[in-house]
Amino acid sequence: MRDQRWRRASAAVLAAGLGMSAPAVASAEPAAADSKPVLLVHGYNEGADANCEDLWGNARAEFDGRSVRTIGYYEGDEGCDEYVGGRANNDNETPIQDLAKEFANHIYSGYTSKGQSVDVVAHSMGGLVTRVAVLGTREGWDGFPPKVEVDDVVTLGTPHGGITKDPCSDPADCSHQWWQMTRAQDGGSGFISKLHESADGAKDRGFDDPWAEGIDWSLVGSEEDTTVDYDRAIDKGYWAHQKYGFDEDLNNNGDPDCTSPDNIDHQAIRLVRDGDFCLRYWHHGNDGGPFTTDKGWAPLEIARNAINHKGDNLPR
Repeated sequence: MRDQRWRRASAAVLAAGLGMSAPAVASAEPAAADSKPVLLVHGYNEGADANCEDLWGNARAEFDGRSVRTIGYYEGDEGCDEYVGGRANNDNETPIQDLAKEFANHIYSGYTSKGQSVDVVAHSMGGLVTRVAVLGTREGWDGFPPKVEVDDVVTLGTPHGGITKDPCSDPADCSHQWWQMTRAQDGGSGFISKLHESADGAKDRGFDDPWAEGIDWSLVGSEEDTTVDYDRAIDKGYWAHQKYGFDEDLNNNGDPDCTSPDNIDHQAIRLVRDGDFCLRYWHHGNDGGPFTTDKGWAPLEIARNAINHKGDNLPR
């Protein structure tokens, strides 16, 4: 389904990227209402006490008409629709892979084992929890379920390449999760490097490897995000089906004269629903970009459109 979507889109997107009028494109019939639940996975919280309603209220409104389920995994989380098993023992010292194992088992027991697939939208560290939930399951790690049925994943400001703000070289000076999100070259645990390391030790494991097969991956980052650098949020150098980057300074590179209404920082990337934004984007089909537009979707619009497969309505 996603390949057909991007084949339909490629001619129109290429024209848009070159500043030309888009040719007529045969668009698909509107997708039927999707009954799959959308699981919203929050990120790192220093107090290990996230309030899902506060974090995801805008996203819930954006996904009106879909079954939206917010996921809690810290002991102090509240206001969430669902909680992973074992959360009573989870705080900032809990390894990300342990949170991922619990999330994977939650998907399996609540959805996959009942014949139901899910979509996931994750912010910040929640994207790592999701990535490792799939990775550990597909590679048969100890304690992970036999399978998880996930169709689409959108990550918003996720440190696929490690955090930028306050990297931690000594786990005694920060939480275990923060140390894990620090790159090895900055004194971190090596967790981020392992995400990109294949079984033979080559640094080439990405979303085009067998463990990620069958899932449509969309990565969103912003130049205004000082917690997770733009390049790290889109996992620069590694493949994904779609990548989107907010950049108010696109005009400095001879691209559209962009003036975004708001900065898209690390929190805004999970909050903002509307507006026209300076956006750079790529997709995995023929003539996949990068393209730029001054009429880019807002972050939550990207998340909704990325998982809803609405034909070729990419930003122009």
